[in-house]
Amino acid sequence: MSTKSLILLLVLLLGVSKLSSQEYYRAHEPALSSGISREDLLALKLSAEGFFRNNEYASDLVADYTLPGYRLQADLSYTPKTQIPISLRLGATNIYYWGSSLYPAAIAYSDLPYWSGEGGRYTRFRLKPFFQAAITPAEGLAVILGNLEGGAKHELIEPLYNPELNLTADREAGLQIKYINPRSKFDIWVDWRSFIYKHDTHPEAFVFGLHAQHRFAPLDKPSLEFRLQALAHHRGGVLNQRPDTVHSWSNATLGLVYMHPLKLGRHTAHWYASLYALGYAQRGGHYPVDKGWGGYIEAGLRWHRWHTRLALWQGYNFISVLGTPFVQSIGRAGREKIHSHTTRYLQLLGSYSILERKQYSLGASAALWYHTHSAHPISSHIEVYLNISPYFGLLKWKP
Repeated sequence: MSTKSLILLLVLLLGVSKLSSQEYYRAHEPALSSGISREDLLALKLSAEGFFRNNEYASDLVADYTLPGYRLQADLSYTPKTQIPISLRLGATNIYYWGSSLYPAAIAYSDLPYWSGEGGRYTRFRLKPFFQAAITPAEGLAVILGNLEGGAKHELIEPLYNPELNLTADREAGLQIKYINPRSKFDIWVDWRSFIYKHDTHPEAFVFGLHAQHRFAPLDKPSLEFRLQALAHHRGGVLNQRPDTVHSWSNATLGLVYMHPLKLGRHTAHWYASLYALGYAQRGGHYPVDKGWGGYIEAGLRWHRWHTRLALWQGYNFISVLGTPFVQSIGRAGREKIHSHTTRYLQLLGSYSILERKQYSLGASAALWYHTHSAHPISSHIEVYLNISPYFGLLKWKP
């Protein structure tokens, strides 16, 4: 797609008089911290999402590529009528790209066949077990073991987490504790990526994450919100037979967000502006730089099914564990070489949920980046997705 075509699409997206309260890559079911659904004792849940994403990227930063494919999950859920709500889900997940073999993305996964136990068995056909055991011992509190409520549901900013990983990474699995009340959210998790046995030649690997936020006024009033977010990726382990691979790197950010509700027609719009200070540190010499920093500013408007955002980034010697490729001081040449000590971009994004129902949704998004540190200053993406999530109640509770 040409840059002119993308700009025209963005103008059309942003020029419509409505703007989305939802985040792109919407969560198709409420968070467990909002309460475990007790609709049926036993149920079959399906989630099938087809997507087509075309990335026209600055070639010295990251290669162009297209993601035409699907994600599929099927699981049986068991939710007995107990004093403390619990749920158990068992099933399988599958992700596949039509004609693509590179999976998943992000620099933390770029050499996954080496540091995972799959080795030469690493393939593009990804069929994985799904297991989730959850308990909500108090109102607003959920403890999850197995597959997590991860990805975009962590609500991390793009310099820390690239939203495209919702289409290019396995479901997170490990331990998660979530708490939510009308003004505060707390999410802490460990995503275990690689398990090792004695004499394995690859390291164990896991990602630790944290997101805490507090709003100082109700959502229906102008308010200031404080946010703390962090990610740390570690590879190593006491059984690791290759000590040169023991290393870790981490990112953290502190942010302030101002939100202002506006009544537009039948729906309330939320205008927001935010400022974040970010840091990067590593141990083990995996990358050419050990410390770095960044600053991130964004402003946007959400209304009904629309969301538009303008963002500005500047960093110095910054490397992100799972962030968008445009914040990285390394480029397409690889981790051994610094592409640019200083990274900058301006981003314009628009997304629209064309249809939004309980069991299906259809949406589109487009974005434009301008990079001052690249020989090719323009990057863009355009994406369309359709999610269909049937629910079949198999067994009702007995009176």
